[in-house]
Amino acid sequence: MEPIVKSYPWLKRKRAYYIWLKTAGAIIAKLGHLQVEGRENIPEEGPVLVVSNHRSFVDPPLVAYAVMKRPVFFMAKEELFKTPILSTLIKHWGNGFPVKRGSSDLKALKTALAVLRKGELLAIFPEGTRAPTGKFLKPKIGAGMIAVKANVPVIPCLITGSEDLLPKGAKFLKPANVKIKFGEPFKLNLEDKKENYIKAANIMMDKIKELKD
Repeated sequence: MEPIVKSYPWLKRKRAYYIWLKTAGAIIAKLGHLQVEGRENIPEEGPVLVVSNHRSFVDPPLVAYAVMKRPVFFMAKEELFKTPILSTLIKHWGNGFPVKRGSSDLKALKTALAVLRKGELLAIFPEGTRAPTGKFLKPKIGAGMIAVKANVPVIPCLITGSEDLLPKGAKFLKPANVKIKFGEPFKLNLEDKKENYIKAANIMMDKIKELKD
């Protein structure tokens, strides 16, 4: 974990994470009337990769609040770190680290693997961007690469309703009905090669889709 802590020293400050989570995170969850199902599928300790569909900018804090029992680390698009206030929130609240979208970001990949090697929980959104209501986008190969290289338990996660809590283009939160459902963990056990990155990404998206009621 030392490389990530050296680059992002705030990741040692778990107290700040939980302060944000139980204040701002609680407000978001309350406005969203958040319902959580399957939290028992998340282990108390050990490396685990949570893979979720993506509907809204508030998905990361919602997932973190839904997990609650342990800190959640996230990748966040690099552009968000260019705004001082938002960057601070992501760092302290979301245990976030930047990733360059649309390119092979080796630094982000190494950071993600370092988080998992340390035995932490990493959450990623394989679609890479927000999908329209009721739709799923094609997963990015990078998500599959992380899963294959890490070879840790994977937990699928389905989010519904978060797009109503903070619709695209909206500046303020609106009351909504958000549900987060965690599925049972599974292992990919795939050989580390490019064709399996795509296969892994597709398997993970299929597992997420299977959580639909």
